[in-house]
Amino acid sequence: MPQTKKHHTVYKITLTLLCIIISLNSFSRSIVVPTGGKPTGMGNAFVSQSDAFSVYHNPAGLARFNQLSVSLFYENKYFVENMSVKSIVATIPTPSAGTFSLQFNSFGAPQWAESNIGASYALSLTEQLSAGVQLHYYGRRIPEANILVMNAGFDVGAIFQASEKTFLGANISNLFTPEIRNTSYTEYIPWRIRLGGHTNFAPDFTLSYEIEKIETVSTAVKLGGEWEASEGIFFRAGFNTAPSRVFAGFGYLGNHIQFDIAFSYHYYLGYVPSSSIIISI
Repeated sequence: MPQTKKHHTVYKITLTLLCIIISLNSFSRSIVVPTGGKPTGMGNAFVSQSDAFSVYHNPAGLARFNQLSVSLFYENKYFVENMSVKSIVATIPTPSAGTFSLQFNSFGAPQWAESNIGASYALSLTEQLSAGVQLHYYGRRIPEANILVMNAGFDVGAIFQASEKTFLGANISNLFTPEIRNTSYTEYIPWRIRLGGHTNFAPDFTLSYEIEKIETVSTAVKLGGEWEASEGIFFRAGFNTAPSRVFAGFGYLGNHIQFDIAFSYHYYLGYVPSSSIIISI
């Protein structure tokens, strides 16, 4: 690898790790999770929407996603190979008992990788109200201590259809998660609260809006929009605060396949490309 390119890669990795350390308690687990191509293109303002990747935003969104499907997601943070996020999700709807989902994701190089496996369940309680829950199990390898730290967490969420065009969503993650302690290490998962909604201002245009609070991190505001330019062809854009980032993406929706590509941009760290595919069976 040329010396200049090597220095550039080391620079990006260092900055990324510093951002994680600054934005989180020094003993808390990082909050790098998959998002899905469509949600990413809309700035991840997705707490009230329905998609296979709702397992990472609000499990209640699975109640309206009545497709037997397998979904894959890949994200390459700042074009650094060892900072990639990978995910696979399977959704299993039932005629009357709600929707079940299984997911697995991982982040980082094998020496310090984080992984997460979870099971979700969502149900429409009324025509306007749906609810969901996810139980997940985290693992993180600590290279300096040569140990694997593991912990469990849970998500609960709800989505309410306030009007014909507007949906409101709420999601709480990892509240009351127990700590893991040993003689040299303390580990816990930070809690997260998301509140927001989306409005279909026109048959071909949707605006999403959301606020998110993560333990020890400043409250973030998220905005995202989606425009269906022609049948099955979508363009998206979004914006986040804390930290400030912009997003863009596009997607294709066919009879049995949905393919989405998205990009985000951080002022200091650069671009993050991501893509996902949902295959309905």
